[in-house]
Amino acid sequence: MVESVDKEVMAKQERRVRATRAEGCRVELKARKHAFVADEPAQGGGTDTGPTPRELALGALSACITVITNKVAEGLDFNVIAQEVEVRGTADPRGAKDPDNGISPNFDYVEAKIHLTTDESDERVEELKRQHHGRCPISALYRESGCELVEEWIVKRP
Repeated sequence: MVESVDKEVMAKQERRVRATRAEGCRVELKARKHAFVADEPAQGGGTDTGPTPRELALGALSACITVITNKVAEGLDFNVIAQEVEVRGTADPRGAKDPDNGISPNFDYVEAKIHLTTDESDERVEELKRQHHGRCPISALYRESGCELVEEWIVKRP
């Protein structure tokens, strides 16, 4: 029986996204049956028809935090009344302009403000946060890239 559990643990999931250059900096993306775009603002050479790739990366982080919080809450039978995540990040723009300048194109600092409305006790909120930490694969990508990722939980009571 232990052997079958180990096989389940070892199974990996593959995700795919296809990107097609439309025009200029506009990129059309497709993930499963979902289509979306990335673009740069006009001052960056784009047409501003969608978020920038960096904004999409921040969006992926905020979505992942939200999804993982929901999954952990379900497992704990935890009452989440509302949740909103605000993410902001900084990166040195020179890092993306020259591969030889020694400046990383990565975000160096990202802050996630997790607004949570619940009627659960402080102890239960702490358990939710404890179980949440380390389970978001997008958070792990940021941390492992050397980015300082700060999560601030703002808990509100109804």
